[in-house]
Amino acid sequence: MNLRLEGSVPTVLRSTNQKLVLVRFHGRNASVWNNHGNPDWRDVRYLYRYSKEELIEWKEKLEYLQDMAEDVCVLFNNNSGGDAAANAKEMLQLLGIEYDGLAPRQLDLF
Repeated sequence: MNLRLEGSVPTVLRSTNQKLVLVRFHGRNASVWNNHGNPDWRDVRYLYRYSKEELIEWKEKLEYLQDMAEDVCVLFNNNSGGDAAANAKEMLQLLGIEYDGLAPRQLDLF
């Protein structure tokens, strides 16, 4: 499923920098995305939890982007309902990323 909300930037799987690709997840809360008249629009816009299926869709895209740059960084900004950390942990698991012997990570706080 490739959902594109009206007024949003289209997904373009190309790297403009050989060193770094940055992917930022804001959420897909289509019902309120462009509702700037609501005083809480910033809070409800990012009130979204990605499903496993949506994360798997992006896992494949991230693996594709991995061949285009030295590093691929992923930021979850769907934080209004506290979903960013959980979705980030799910993505780490889907990508098979594990860290050993490092200082405590901030994700462990959630």
